[in-house]
Amino acid sequence: MRKFVFVVLGVLAAALPGAAQERPLICFGSEPSWGVDLTTPASARLSFPGEKGVTYRGAIVRNEPLGEWLWRGTSLSGPDLVVFLRDGACSDGMSDTTHPVSARVSLPDGRFLAGCCRIPGAKPAAALEGPGWRLTGMPGKDAAALAALERPIRARFERGRVTGSSGCNNVMGSYTLDGNRLTLGPLAGSMMACPEPGMSIENAFKTAFAGTLRYSISGDRLSLTSDGGATLSFEKEPAPRLEGVTWQTSFFNNNRQAVISLLTGTRIAFAFADGTVSGNSGCNDFRAPYTAEPGRITIGPVTATSRTCGEDVMTQERQFLAALKSAVKWAIEADELDMHRGDEQRALTARAAAR
Repeated sequence: MRKFVFVVLGVLAAALPGAAQERPLICFGSEPSWGVDLTTPASARLSFPGEKGVTYRGAIVRNEPLGEWLWRGTSLSGPDLVVFLRDGACSDGMSDTTHPVSARVSLPDGRFLAGCCRIPGAKPAAALEGPGWRLTGMPGKDAAALAALERPIRARFERGRVTGSSGCNNVMGSYTLDGNRLTLGPLAGSMMACPEPGMSIENAFKTAFAGTLRYSISGDRLSLTSDGGATLSFEKEPAPRLEGVTWQTSFFNNNRQAVISLLTGTRIAFAFADGTVSGNSGCNDFRAPYTAEPGRITIGPVTATSRTCGEDVMTQERQFLAALKSAVKWAIEADELDMHRGDEQRALTARAAAR
């Protein structure tokens, strides 16, 4: 699909009340693609691909309580166009780049659009949000010990939610960003006990990975530094891939409003390669064609061998294959694959098998 980018020359005021300063911006949005061209302080032009643009006349004002700028204008055809501009990290959802300004647009017909703005000629800021980060350094812990953990310590930041693993257990929580400051909410997660030194490393990480931290990114390296100067060092991980991994099923949807674990003593494993997902569903071998793109997948039809096993195992197999075929969304956090159906119910979860 062709991507459309529109130039916005925004009139944003300086820090002092009443002082205005022109700052050129390139703003864009998707779903649908849209643009607002502010080429002069009193004019705005709203555009959609393949449609004739509409010109509005208006002005920009400061909304101090909300900390943003508001451009409001009227066209000859009637209701107002309102554009909200706010300084702060903005992810466009299409790349690993963080843009310096977010834009929200209220249309005369009641629709609401959202997107980002970048400054022409300025070097884009690297993104904290989106990619996964693996811990490589922590005060008081040897880097070799971190690298030797059975489950590396990882974190992913996305839309105010942090997820990952702390070396032994999965963790999740909330966060907020303010400039270069990251504020983490309380972390929750699983509570398994692990052998040393994994447990002590996990406890030390949870203590350090808390509160407000300054973050900086240089290339593929992320540093989180406390006010006391202690620094957690991370390295950007490659984008998650379905292929090249054997996935061992942990839970699946039995199509009776429940996500259940496997029967004791059974194993269901599968792998994606060359447009085919194949594996063993507990009794029989199976295979199915699939097509996938980031976050989306289509699977089926499924074919399988015809061995006969116990009734419980056969029931589990049928339910698992139906769950696999129903999946339309996928995501990978740390070493776990999470797949969902079109109605947002979980289809299945699986963990990468140890190599």
